[in-house]
Amino acid sequence: MTKLFGPSAALLAVSLSSFPETAEAFSAAATTTSTSSSTTAADVAVPPVQVADPNNPLIQLANEFTYTKSGFYSPYDEDAFSDDFVFRGPYIGPLNKADYLSVMNTFGIHKAIPDINPNAFGWSIDPKDPNRVWFMVRNTGTFNGEPLGLGNGIDFPSNGSQLKGCPETFSLTFDGDQKAKYLSVGYVADRFEGNTNGAGAAVGIFNCIGLPFPKPGPLLKFAQWFGTEVVNGGAVSYSTENVPTWWTNEDKASEGYL
Repeated sequence: MTKLFGPSAALLAVSLSSFPETAEAFSAAATTTSTSSSTTAADVAVPPVQVADPNNPLIQLANEFTYTKSGFYSPYDEDAFSDDFVFRGPYIGPLNKADYLSVMNTFGIHKAIPDINPNAFGWSIDPKDPNRVWFMVRNTGTFNGEPLGLGNGIDFPSNGSQLKGCPETFSLTFDGDQKAKYLSVGYVADRFEGNTNGAGAAVGIFNCIGLPFPKPGPLLKFAQWFGTEVVNGGAVSYSTENVPTWWTNEDKASEGYL
């Protein structure tokens, strides 16, 4: 309980002596506070720790997809994607299947950074959605391969930059045929790690190799609109049509992301 000294204590004493009802209420409140604060950690029920089974078929499927079929860390396997596939990140999306694969072809991340590795860890099944797998990545690699494609025939030559990514949260949701229906990426858990200026996924890579990506705001919003709906050289920021109907959020690209 807070202790009062000097003028504050004297003023409180005078107030309480003048108004007996106030004194009684104050005493009762102090007693209640003292009683409630006596609760100890031993009185709190601790739930069991939930640890995912690494042999869970969906976790195995998500691990395989991430490393060998996504189009980011390796060439993509088109058959591994549902026709209702949606991609979403903090800055890019929603992308339908065709647009996502086109963006992967344009960037050629796994060709530009031949040793790129997600170093995935922390696999778990969403307790509210048994078809959704959550995990984290911490990208590493060396930009010493082919030039990085930026769209409209513009390439950025390799320069040997070492990628040391932030820890990022990813998720993969599979449909009834065990095909990827939803991929979310790039949500940074600790922006103070690594050398990507606090950003994840492709945006973090751009920052690392010397292509600073604009912060969310009017400039980025205009650039993404112009590059998607006016120029469209292969690296669109969002799909302008044929977004699966199950996706209902209306934000585009970096809209709504601080």
